[in-house]
Amino acid sequence: MTRILLKFSKEHINQPITSQIILEQKVSLTILRANVEPTHGEILIEVPQENTKQVINAFKEKGVTVSVQRRLEVDEEKCISCGACYSLCPISVISLDKNHAITFDEEKCISCGLCVDACPTRALRI
Repeated sequence: MTRILLKFSKEHINQPITSQIILEQKVSLTILRANVEPTHGEILIEVPQENTKQVINAFKEKGVTVSVQRRLEVDEEKCISCGACYSLCPISVISLDKNHAITFDEEKCISCGLCVDACPTRALRI
């Protein structure tokens, strides 16, 4: 699966672009995160790897800014399991194991970046 961040301008936020692309391209996608304001919008989607190129091109053709998102990366040597990131994660990517060490489930990450900003040792990046 590929994660793609879609950025919609004010002109695009009231148009059904995402549903049009799902129907036109006959591809299923998962919306991981969405934020729509009166002046702009962002949607983080996940699409099957084999459909990535066609979905990116379809959104670009409709004037949407598209960027492929990377997943959370953890530098285990820098991580000191301080827990600064733990309470900030909105979807429990970060948890504590039975020894109170920090563990990460990178597959669930929605690339919000809250943990990256909180990390005092800069062990995390997206």
